[in-house]
Amino acid sequence: MERMRGVLGRPLSLDEAKQFGVLDASLQRLIEADLLQLEVQRLHLAVGDEAVRKAIVGNPGFRGAAGTFDRNVYNQVLAANRMSEGQYEALLRSELVRNELTISVTEGVTPPAELTNALYRAQAEHRIADIATLPASAAPNPPPPSEQDLSAFYDSHPDRFRVPERRDFTLAVLTIADVAASITVPDDRLKEEYQSRLGEFQKPEQRQLQQMLLPDEAKAKEAAARVAQGKDFAAVAKQLANADPSALDLGWVRREDLPAPLADAAFAAKPGGVTAPVQTSFGWHILRVVAVKPAETQSFDQVKNQLRQDVARDMAGDVIAKTANKIDDALAGGASLAEAAGQFGMKMTAYKGIDPQGHDAQDKPATLPKPTDTVLHTAFATDSGQSSALAELGDDGYFVVHVDQIAPAGVRPLAAAHDEAARLWQAEQRAQALGKLAESIVQEVNAGRALREVAAQHKLNVTTSPPLLRTGGGNVPPAIVAKIFGLTQGHAAAAPTGDSYAVAQLTQIQPADPAKAGAQIDQLSHQLAQQMQGEFLGRFNAALKRRYPVELNQGNLDRLF
Repeated sequence: MERMRGVLGRPLSLDEAKQFGVLDASLQRLIEADLLQLEVQRLHLAVGDEAVRKAIVGNPGFRGAAGTFDRNVYNQVLAANRMSEGQYEALLRSELVRNELTISVTEGVTPPAELTNALYRAQAEHRIADIATLPASAAPNPPPPSEQDLSAFYDSHPDRFRVPERRDFTLAVLTIADVAASITVPDDRLKEEYQSRLGEFQKPEQRQLQQMLLPDEAKAKEAAARVAQGKDFAAVAKQLANADPSALDLGWVRREDLPAPLADAAFAAKPGGVTAPVQTSFGWHILRVVAVKPAETQSFDQVKNQLRQDVARDMAGDVIAKTANKIDDALAGGASLAEAAGQFGMKMTAYKGIDPQGHDAQDKPATLPKPTDTVLHTAFATDSGQSSALAELGDDGYFVVHVDQIAPAGVRPLAAAHDEAARLWQAEQRAQALGKLAESIVQEVNAGRALREVAAQHKLNVTTSPPLLRTGGGNVPPAIVAKIFGLTQGHAAAAPTGDSYAVAQLTQIQPADPAKAGAQIDQLSHQLAQQMQGEFLGRFNAALKRRYPVELNQGNLDRLF
């Protein structure tokens, strides 16, 4: 849910998480891990200490400023996750052995060359076709429909004249922001808040550093001596450590970003100064201070407005909860929504002709407060002339809906839809005529005539497509591309393309040669191997479920989530 918060830019409710499949996916991962662990135990599988050590040392999350494993960073990460080394290593050991079991199931699974080559031929084959476009104007305009035509069309196409239920309702909203705006926060409370949150407004000293790393003390002392004599830091690093100048820069760092010995030396040196050699488990370090950003603390006056907004919002949380109880009591005591809204400062907005998707009578999205789904559900669950119960507006406040009027869903009578029915009937007649014309052209081409010749008789424009793949291209409609790849050379087919039709005659096939496509064949083989491995793992997981039957207690899940 935290990862989804980063994607959506807002907190994810539990109901939304369930709708997105987060609960189901999490549950399946737990089940699959348990099944693998049971099979590991049955097979008596294990990994050695060296494998665990390599996994820890190779984890990028445990690397320090030098880009290699740093035990201080390792300990800090474990502490932040409230784990001991023993707990983490046991967890890692279980994960590694499960991974090894999974790898053993899929290792060596590759597609046969015959399959890869056949698929490549299908994917990389190009086809060229002549394409005639039949616009809607190519078909004659149908005569106006008779009333009998319209009645028959209307009766056979009721869904085209169906209208959704629409509701007029009034929404009264009380938000935390509205309540906070009315709260006056005394300065002494703001000063207390400032002192309690002082750490938020302090920026520690930062230093821009360069570092050379040397393998032994002798070279480190020699490097320090050369720099002290005025030699260029980067030149000395190149000569004695073979370090690329671009690799020297550590960027801007805070004291806590460095291991203690390096931090003490770096933050004791003067701007432009160079430290004496410092030894760590990675070797001998010499640091140069390129620049310094002094520690900075924002004053009370600088953050006063921000503090006022934060404190007022915190105070508003208590106020709005009490106000919500009073609103409930007022409505239960017979007060109208307008009376309650006026008494407690709720903002009222009237909405007209809203459908269940939140669109107005012009089919434009109505501006509803979020979460919109909650508001709509409440509006469409409340009877006409009634007010809903006070409901939460997410974490932002409360709302009440009063339903003023309901226009039920149904089919518009023919009298009200007469002009639209006539237009739709004529469009259908024109489409049918256009389809018949296209099929007649196809029959003539398949009888041996060229498409360009037949199209010229009908004054139709013909273009030659670029070499097409099955995935399309060249602005050729997908419907006609699919037809082109079902043809033998010289033959034609037709397909509707929106309000028009297209007729294509296949003129050329450019086959693909797997022998000349080494890199593409390798890539395709890799993709097929991944798909096959995924299928193997799916079958393996199904087999594990048969060996270790899984039972879900849905009642417990529903109570927890």
